[in-house]
Amino acid sequence: MILTKLYLEHFKCFKKLSLHLAPLTLLTGFNSAGKSTVMQALALLHQTAKDDEWGNHLLLNGSAAALGTASDVIDEIYGRNEITIGVETEDYQCQWQMLSEGRAAYTIPVQKIILSDYLATPQEKSYLIDSQVVLHRLLPKVSYDEFPQLATQWSNFISQLTYLTAERIGPREVYSVGNPTQYQTVGIQGEYTPWYLFNYADKEVSKQLRMPSSPPKLQRQVEAYLDYFFAGGGFLVESIRNANLVTLGIRTSKKGNYHRPQHVGYGLTHILPILTACLGADKGQVILIENPEAHLHPAAQAQMGLFLAKVAASGVQVILETHSDHILNGVRRATKEKLLTPEQVAIYFFRTRPEEELKTKIAQVLAVLIDDKGNLDSWPEGFFDQFDKDAAYFVGWGF
Repeated sequence: MILTKLYLEHFKCFKKLSLHLAPLTLLTGFNSAGKSTVMQALALLHQTAKDDEWGNHLLLNGSAAALGTASDVIDEIYGRNEITIGVETEDYQCQWQMLSEGRAAYTIPVQKIILSDYLATPQEKSYLIDSQVVLHRLLPKVSYDEFPQLATQWSNFISQLTYLTAERIGPREVYSVGNPTQYQTVGIQGEYTPWYLFNYADKEVSKQLRMPSSPPKLQRQVEAYLDYFFAGGGFLVESIRNANLVTLGIRTSKKGNYHRPQHVGYGLTHILPILTACLGADKGQVILIENPEAHLHPAAQAQMGLFLAKVAASGVQVILETHSDHILNGVRRATKEKLLTPEQVAIYFFRTRPEEELKTKIAQVLAVLIDDKGNLDSWPEGFFDQFDKDAAYFVGWGF
């Protein structure tokens, strides 16, 4: 399943936002301009479906996000007590309208759900939600009979979404194991990555992503990619007997020993969750990644952009937030090398919300188009242009 659109209304800094999503969607722009908001909207749906499977309130704080109270997520300029989050695929559309009972509330009740099914005979139905209506993973229980394919696809998708925040954990002496009764991801901070590698060591990686020189199993493929990013890189995961813990050893040379993560560069431990999540994902799953460039050398950042493009081409949808022009150039290179078509890439530049929004025509979110040679159709002010500005200053062209 591939998301094709995200719709937000009165959610955080957006009065209204309708964002086309592609197999690879890249969010760039100024700080505090709404990039993370896009990620958080999907994360809230995910954590509500996972943490409170039968609940009828949007959970603002849970396993994937901690956003505070209703006042923190409702647009403070135009919003009152309502927010709307909608998602769309080629086959269906789901929209949740929520009405807060108070600005200090930590959950927001779902007031109305609108489902649209475009398969076979197109149909749409609205559900008014009250305490008597049972929701399962944010859909009315009766919808599983009325829209069986839609409901089943949504249930699988939202529970298996992976969200990796910018605040990934650093090196640790030991790492916790995941919950074996639930679908497990690497964790929002990558905290379950060693356990994921241990538990799913023999899972086969998609043929489109396999390094041909290594066995097709997850552990060996992740290690092969670690070696691709950091020559000689490798890892060893071991379970601690009689404890719900695992250890992670990392080497930086094929002739060297495995060291505790504290004794190797941060780049290795920060890239490991990304590699593991992407190579361990199944076709149709969605991965949200904030700042994949963190702690990486510029050359490795470009390789990361290329890698994420390959992941998207394999059928795993990737939505990423980045401040790195090297990540962008890796994606551009991928389109030039025909790994992705321009239609499979969406690039957005987020600008700070204008104070006089009603009096200005400046768009808060700008789409930047890419062609099959990796060229971009525009370079708006502030869009990866700081190098040029600095260079102009040093040669005396700017101040």
